[in-house]
Amino acid sequence: MTRHCTGSVTHTAFDFLTLYRTETVTDPVLVVYEPRIYIVVQGEKVLYLHNRPILYDESHYLISTLNLPVSGQITRASASAPYLALCISFTPLEMRELLHDIEAASPSQTALASSKSSYAPLSPAMGLSNITNDILDTLLRLVRLLDKDKNDLFLAKLYKKDLLYHFLQGQQGHVLREIAHNQSDLSRINRALIHLRHHFHEPFEIHDLVTIAGMGQSSFYKRFSAVTGMTPVQYRTKLRLQEARRLMVHEDVGAAQASFLVGYESPSHFSRDYKRIFGRPPHADLHHIRTIGIEAYKRQHEDVWF
Repeated sequence: MTRHCTGSVTHTAFDFLTLYRTETVTDPVLVVYEPRIYIVVQGEKVLYLHNRPILYDESHYLISTLNLPVSGQITRASASAPYLALCISFTPLEMRELLHDIEAASPSQTALASSKSSYAPLSPAMGLSNITNDILDTLLRLVRLLDKDKNDLFLAKLYKKDLLYHFLQGQQGHVLREIAHNQSDLSRINRALIHLRHHFHEPFEIHDLVTIAGMGQSSFYKRFSAVTGMTPVQYRTKLRLQEARRLMVHEDVGAAQASFLVGYESPSHFSRDYKRIFGRPPHADLHHIRTIGIEAYKRQHEDVWF
C-alpha cells in the first residue's frame, strides 16, 4: 500500500477507495467523518465523538453511518513507520441492494438476522469492531488491483461487495441494516443531518428538523442524541466553527467576517464557541497555525469535506 500512497491523501482509480498517509503525529483536528468504513493499516488514531474517545489501530475497523463532526488526532506515526489507513465509502442504496441479494439467496438467514437486529437498541452511528481474517484477505486482494497497469474495476466492485457483506455480518451489522431502510430512525435522523450540513449557515429553527425527520419531537431529540452524541444545536455549532476555521486559513477571511458567513450574529459569541472547541480564540489559533506552517496545516486537513 505504501507505494500507492505517497501523499497525505490519495484518491485511487476506484472512486470508493481512498488512502491516507501521515509521517508525524498530529494536533487534534475537527473533521467530519462521512458514511464510510475506516481501516488503519499501520499506526494509531484517536477520535472524540463529542466527548467520547474512540481509539483505533490495526486490530479494528471503524464504521461511520452518518456525517459526524469529530475531533481526530493521529497518535502513532513516524517517517520509518508512517500512519497508513484506507477508507471505503458506501451508500444506503448499496446496503439495501446487498440485503436484497442476501435475502434472495437465503431468505431464512436474512429473516433471522433482521429479527435479531430489530430488538437491538439503536447504537451510536460510529463504532469500532474487531477486524477479521476474511476482511483482511479481501482488502489485500482489493489493494493488489492497484498494482495492475490497467485497474480492474469489475473485480474491485466485487471485492467491495464482499467487504460490505462481511461488515453486515459483523458486530455493527444491525446499524448498517438500520441505515439501509428508508423508514428507520437512523435514516430519518440522517435526513435531518443532511439538511443541517447544507443549511448550517442559514437562520432556521432547530425544531424544523423534527418535521424534516418526520418524527415525534421527544423521539427525535432522544434518537439524535443517541446516534450523534450531541444535541442538534451542538452539531450545528461544530459545522459552523469548522467552516469558519477553513475560511480563515484557506481563504484568508477575517474572524469577524467568517463568523457572519457561517451564521453567527455576534462575533463575541463566535469567539467564545471557537475557543471552547479549538482551545484558543480565533486570532491566537491563526497565529498557532502560522507558527507550525500553513502548508503543513493544510496537509493535515485535506480530508475535511468542506
